[in-house]
Amino acid sequence: MISTGGSWSVVVLVGAFGLQFFTAILTYGTGFIHLSLLEVYKESDATTSIVGSLFINLMSVTGPLTSYIIDRIGCRVTASLGGILLVVGLIGSHFASSLWALIVTYGIISGLGIGLALIPCPVSVGFAFPKHSGIAMGITTAGVGMGMLASGPIMQYLLDTYGLRGTFLLSAAIASHTIPCGMLLRTPHSKIQKQGKTEERFAYFKTYLTLLKTPAYMCVLLGAVLWNIAYAVIMIHLPNYVVLSGSSRKEASFLFTVIGIGTVLSRIVIGLAIGPNGLDPLLLNFGLSACMGALIVTFPLFVNLSSGPMVFASLYGIYSGGLLVFTVPLCLEIVGARRLNSAIGLWFFLIGLGSLTGPPLIGLVYDITGSYGLSYILSGFCVLLAALLTLVATFWRKLLKNVEEVSPNAEFQLSKECNFTDQDRELSPREQLDNLITEKNEFA
Repeated sequence: MISTGGSWSVVVLVGAFGLQFFTAILTYGTGFIHLSLLEVYKESDATTSIVGSLFINLMSVTGPLTSYIIDRIGCRVTASLGGILLVVGLIGSHFASSLWALIVTYGIISGLGIGLALIPCPVSVGFAFPKHSGIAMGITTAGVGMGMLASGPIMQYLLDTYGLRGTFLLSAAIASHTIPCGMLLRTPHSKIQKQGKTEERFAYFKTYLTLLKTPAYMCVLLGAVLWNIAYAVIMIHLPNYVVLSGSSRKEASFLFTVIGIGTVLSRIVIGLAIGPNGLDPLLLNFGLSACMGALIVTFPLFVNLSSGPMVFASLYGIYSGGLLVFTVPLCLEIVGARRLNSAIGLWFFLIGLGSLTGPPLIGLVYDITGSYGLSYILSGFCVLLAALLTLVATFWRKLLKNVEEVSPNAEFQLSKECNFTDQDRELSPREQLDNLITEKNEFA
């Protein structure tokens, strides 16, 4: 894919923001759906957690497949198909008669739909704003914060008024708005793709092997896996935790509104901070992860206080909100625009594996101990380890910094002297250089 450029880039930004907003209403309402599922089906916390965990994390596990589909048919068609699949799954959940049926309709079908709808967002924004990916991603992911603001009150109102089945049906109505939003994500294919030229059938997936051999990228990615475990746990188990600790359901739903406010502010500020000639995204990522981990570890100490959950929600929104902004800027910095689509696909796949297993395991710990305290302490240590891995990633940036010092003439000379393929020659000299550096990392 190539950059959209021009005024249509703003349209892409609007479409991506809308997708993030409407899907966030659904994903951040999973905790309240989880509470209702526990009451209706009377299953264990660990078993019930599978439904919500699949819904919010299957989109990540299918990351490489989704990025492959994007490479073949573009972001616009992929996102629109995802919206359709999401609506179908939620309508099917309205007619589901058992928890296991919901695993298929709500967990798998709708989860796949969210993946196809959401993953094109960072890809399209990355191509639309290659020089300002930080602020562009800040604005885009602010849609998640806005959705979070609305999620708690909306989902609780729907459950109180229409019950679990009615909530699924009306959630499908909310999800239908993702279809027109997805149609705005125009990312033209390159001339080579239009002419049908490909190196070989499985060449696209071979780029993942190169990414796996890039140390800085893998450190940051493994860190993202760890903090997403805690992120998924809080999305699903926070309402139940604070209700069991003495808060009402209305107070629990308001927590996500508070988190959303902090998230919106954090993502816009972080997006501005890591713009051109801005602050180091790796060090900012480290700082936010460390603060977030310390907050989660200590949460069991003040959850029973009257203002404890509100303090947690306020700080958690600030710390966790900014972390999602770093996905595109870090991928662009470490692996370059040439492999942006593959890097994002692998990113979502691995963080999905972590966050998919997190909520059921935490639910199992709760079933065994009867308390969420130990679960949150373990989740917090995962985030602290993520901060450490991000710090380690800075040791592999020396080569990347040397690349930044290469002059345009040197770039042109390098692209001329190296044995690039015809497909490589369609790239700019700078993209050719990024491609060569990543190939060198493969043999490092």
